Amino acid sequence: MVDCLLAHAFVDDNGEFGNPVLVVIEPDGGGLPQDRRQELADRLGIPAVAFVRSPPARRTSIAIHGSYGLPIRFGGHPVLGTLEVLHHLGHTVEEIVPEAGPVACRRDAEGICRLTAPATWSKPWRHLQMASAAEIDALTGLPDGEDFTQVWAWTDEAAGEVRARLWAPRIGKGEDEACGSASMLLTLQHGRPLRVLHGRGSVIHTSPAGDGLVELGGRCAVRTPAEEVTAAVDRAYGRG
Repeated sequence: MVDCLLAHAFVDDNGEFGNPVLVVIEPDGGGLPQDRRQELADRLGIPAVAFVRSPPARRTSIAIHGSYGLPIRFGGHPVLGTLEVLHHLGHTVEEIVPEAGPVACRRDAEGICRLTAPATWSKPWRHLQMASAAEIDALTGLPDGEDFTQVWAWTDEAAGEVRARLWAPRIGKGEDEACGSASMLLTLQHGRPLRVLHGRGSVIHTSPAGDGLVELGGRCAVRTPAEEVTAAVDRAYGRG
């Protein structure tokens, strides 16, 4: 049986909401080629699947694939979710290496997973400021003419509190419950720490770290995947 766990990144204080990533610990010497990883990610329909090369170490390489037919060079929620799963399995990790490059990461004393990376590694998200959180809550999709866009509004500008939602229809991506990379770019634009209430209730923490770097953080919750998910993973690796 191939080890895999589901992590929800950017959950609230009650462990609710968050963006799911399936973390697959590939058998030592038995990793899948990229096309088969993508096929599996598409089949599962989970927003992201992170394939971890065995054995996990302080510097661990991963390959991230989205459910919309494309690999992901860098993604905040897949990296943080992977960090939480590896912690859950007893591994101490200081650096996770997706396709984009090395990402410093840590899990702090309060149980918040944090990474530091260049905000420019993010997809080219657009940002549209709206007048109020109520306007954002009322949306059923992006305003006309927008795509690949994080809509946002201040809820308390002095405290750095933001309400945000995001869609990317041109790549077949519906609403993203919690987009860390877009929030990193928003932080870089404003040059200040932010607390972002994203999607239905996810919570994202960001802070500038100098030289174009942004620290991204959030609570993560590890859960057991559905039986059909673990069965599909086992079949992909010839274990089922």
